[in-house]
Amino acid sequence: MRRVSRWPPWLGARVRRALASGAAVAAAALAFGWPHWWAQPVAAAVTLVCCGGFAVAGGLFAAGRTARRTGAAFVVAAASWAVTWAAAWNTGAAPLVSVFAQSVFFLAVGIGVLLYPAGRLEGAAARLWTAAAVVIMIGGQALLCAVSRPAWNGFAASATWPALRPEHGVFHGVQQAMAGAMTVLAGALVVILVARLPRTGRLDRALTVPVAVAVTFGVSGALVVQSTLIGSDADLADVLDVYLFQGVFATVLPLAFLGTALRARLAELTVAERMQRLLAGPVSVARVRDALRAVLGDGTLDLWMWADGGYVDVDGRRMRDAPGGAAGRWRHRVRTSGGEPLATVDLAAALRDHEPLVEAALVAGGRALETVRLQAAAQANLERAREARERLVRIQAAERERLAADLKYSAQQRLHALEEMLARLEAAAADPRAREQARTCRGELAEAVAELEALARGMHPAILADAGLAPAMELVATRTPVPVHLDMPAGRFPPEIESTLYFALCEALTNAVKHARADAIHLTVRPGPDGIAAEVRDDGVGGAAPDPGGGLAGLTDRVRALRGSVTVESPPGGGTAVRIVLQSGEGA
Repeated sequence: MRRVSRWPPWLGARVRRALASGAAVAAAALAFGWPHWWAQPVAAAVTLVCCGGFAVAGGLFAAGRTARRTGAAFVVAAASWAVTWAAAWNTGAAPLVSVFAQSVFFLAVGIGVLLYPAGRLEGAAARLWTAAAVVIMIGGQALLCAVSRPAWNGFAASATWPALRPEHGVFHGVQQAMAGAMTVLAGALVVILVARLPRTGRLDRALTVPVAVAVTFGVSGALVVQSTLIGSDADLADVLDVYLFQGVFATVLPLAFLGTALRARLAELTVAERMQRLLAGPVSVARVRDALRAVLGDGTLDLWMWADGGYVDVDGRRMRDAPGGAAGRWRHRVRTSGGEPLATVDLAAALRDHEPLVEAALVAGGRALETVRLQAAAQANLERAREARERLVRIQAAERERLAADLKYSAQQRLHALEEMLARLEAAAADPRAREQARTCRGELAEAVAELEALARGMHPAILADAGLAPAMELVATRTPVPVHLDMPAGRFPPEIESTLYFALCEALTNAVKHARADAIHLTVRPGPDGIAAEVRDDGVGGAAPDPGGGLAGLTDRVRALRGSVTVESPPGGGTAVRIVLQSGEGA
């Protein structure tokens, strides 16, 4: 039988531990500051609430899945704040412990802020700030004690104090130097937080901005209050008032952190509704990916589905590397309820700090992922068919080039040699009839050689292989009866691209000459980031329509074999424009 908890759901073990730490710190603050609180009940109430709240916020973060180190730092800060009130006893070592506890308080707050949300000191600036803060806060306070007497700091003259060389002028000089150094530290802390913003993701930015604002407000207020003690000897009441106001200003920080934590929790609770809204209607792998990008704020997020024993992308192309995670990336595997591979999500590494939100989004999109699994398998099969067709086109282009070379360097050379032998036979023959027959044979042989050369040019013109697409099309343009204006780059393309474009453009020119009754033809080729675009435009009669068995249909099939596209615009009386686009990347 399952045991029923006596605690309500919202008061779980994590919350109870945080409340216990807050109560313990508040009790410690009450004990340390008791001589002051009996005469200042309002100040006591404010301080105990702020001090306990600081510890509760730190305890909640320390017990959570993210920002644990920030929470631990805040708990240390809250405990140090409680110890700071030991100054109220104003005897023995209590004042000395108090001033160092105050330094530890500010140091822990600053380090806790820098640790958020990654849980580590990111970058050399954060580490340098931490080292400088330790030197200034702890070392500076030790120097201040060494050159002063307890009475100059507002404490009883009989208090324990390490006054090595007390000098009044030096004391005030060190006070001012420390105030300036702490101001620089505070400004540097804000600068570090703001400088992080461009490098953080949308989710982290939404959490960091409120913290940066709270740091600016809280630290600025604490420094202004601290400045009231500089330049004159203070009494104990002044010191305790400064502690009170500094604590109130510092409490803005845990409130800001609790606010960001609540915001992150609300994002987790609402992610299911957002995913369902984005995936309403027919779904696809690309649509699921785009929904995850929108919900998680990562425009670079990618999604691979498990299909036929491997992972494929949204286009059905098989992954070349196993899901392991590249530098700066986090690859999160998704499995079915039965534990089988379902998908892999490639995200920015910063989202690892928001794993609960990522899990919530994937759970909300789980049904859609299951739905598109079969779609991904079908897309993968289609992709394999396309790849096979591409390989066939490349093989055909290479074979056509080889056959053209064989015809040129074997059969044509032999026929030319035979033609020369007939010429010598004709010159040596004494019989007129024999000379006439040799002359006739030479004529037939010359026609056969010409036909063979035309066939070789049709298979793969030598100029295309040797010089590239632009010179080959210039040669075609000179043989075309209609003026052709060329606008082409001089560079080379992959062999299969050049071969496919050559025959497609020749087919488009042939159609323009035969059917358009044009006075001029413009041929343009432009390489771009997404592929190679070509256009054949004429000023003819227009009205062209692709015939299923015609040349434009064959042109389209040839181009589509390399993932290309063909569009035809031919309004009646407005000429015809045939546009061809071929992918120039990996798939081409």
